[in-house]
Amino acid sequence: MVLDVASEYIAMGEDIEDKQQHLNGAVSAWNIACLRGKDREAAIKKYRKQYRQMNPSHTKRDINEALENIQLLIDRKDKFYSDVSIQITHATIETINNKDHVTVASAKIGK
Repeated sequence: MVLDVASEYIAMGEDIEDKQQHLNGAVSAWNIACLRGKDREAAIKKYRKQYRQMNPSHTKRDINEALENIQLLIDRKDKFYSDVSIQITHATIETINNKDHVTVASAKIGK
């Protein structure tokens, strides 16, 4: 499911390390999208703050672009999988035989 939402975003990575960073962002967006109301708002605020702290050399434009991408991923998850409340606990991407493979571990939350 996460690839349905974020495969194009992940593919924007220039190399496997960059793709892993994009996958990490997609996982954060997915997990935030599983939250509702004030919990979601707080998680988005926390993500923005941590992103800025973790990327001090990024320009304001770079940060805003990255945060816009995360919001777009949240919106896509809402559109396609609004009823799915599965948190992603771990995700990796690796290249095997010149193809990218994503492995995801998840846990159901709520109900």
